[in-house]
Amino acid sequence: MNALWLIDSTLRDGEQAPGVVFYREEKLRLARMLDEAGIDEIEAGTPAMGREECEHIRDIVRLGLKARISVWSRALKQDVDQATLTKAQGIHIAFPVSRVQLDILKKEWNWVEETLPKMVEYARSRFPYVSVGAQDASRCGMDRLFEFFAIAAHAGVSRVRIADTVGVLTPLKTENLIREMKKHYPYSAIDFHGHNDLGMATANAVTAWQSGAEALSVTVNGLGERAGNASLEEILMILTRLFPSEKKYDVSRLFALCRYVSTISGRPIPDGKPVCGKMAFSHESGIHAQGELSSVTAFQAFDGELIGRESSQNLFGTHSGKNAVRDLLRKQQIPVEEEKIPLLMGKIKEIAWRNKQNVPLSEIIMLYHHL
Repeated sequence: MNALWLIDSTLRDGEQAPGVVFYREEKLRLARMLDEAGIDEIEAGTPAMGREECEHIRDIVRLGLKARISVWSRALKQDVDQATLTKAQGIHIAFPVSRVQLDILKKEWNWVEETLPKMVEYARSRFPYVSVGAQDASRCGMDRLFEFFAIAAHAGVSRVRIADTVGVLTPLKTENLIREMKKHYPYSAIDFHGHNDLGMATANAVTAWQSGAEALSVTVNGLGERAGNASLEEILMILTRLFPSEKKYDVSRLFALCRYVSTISGRPIPDGKPVCGKMAFSHESGIHAQGELSSVTAFQAFDGELIGRESSQNLFGTHSGKNAVRDLLRKQQIPVEEEKIPLLMGKIKEIAWRNKQNVPLSEIIMLYHHL
């Protein structure tokens, strides 16, 4: 497999999520955090949004980060001109390729054929790095995508983005699409940009990389329009756990990064979300809790400490077992009286059933002392 190049689009696609607004200082801090994690490229925004957006992107460029700073653009010269004000190192130009996307812009395919080479030439005279995107590639048909790659290759484009704009690909379809493109255009670098409308963005992104794509576009917490994008944190932990040769990324502050984006976006992380959800390392059932006491990875893909959070935690409710309760008491340096354990278990399960929630540790200790 190719060495992976990760493009984080939280500052662009993430901020396009309804109701999400990032202030200047929040953008700068987020860019630094992404850079500290080793992200290769930060898609910092859309200059065509106006003067303030350009100033924010320019401020990010001035940070002097290791990551390449790129911007997103429509296939319009005025967009490219606006983008030059940011001093970004790269520009991505998106082109509609499906019938539905072309119709929205009242364009025909010959417009893409004529415009792409001109736009690339214009952008290359202004930016060190130029990529183009096949917007809605997953609904345009393989033949049309072949044509797009041919035009891009002839224009000397550095990288082509395949966008699953409405999240309709499956992993098997993604594999076939990427392999076909690489077979016919082996020298064209591919960036896969997956949306999560049907819940397959992360799986499709990993499959795209395994199938030959060199780059993946992601966002922190999967933040983005509608159901969002492939999640940066999920991709990073898949790489860390399943492909240990990919060691260039630092996941030790990943939990802090996800919590920060949740805060500034106003989007709470779902309790059960992989990697950074509140319950992602929590255990209640007796079998799972017992396993966790023996080995932290007995019922976890990895130790939570790797990403800067709790290793794991046992919660107490209707499914709890006696060993977990004994362990809790010992950790609190409370002598275990075996005759009390069955009574305590009964109380815990009664309260959890009545309240439909876990019983706090402080309440368990109080119950134990009053038995």
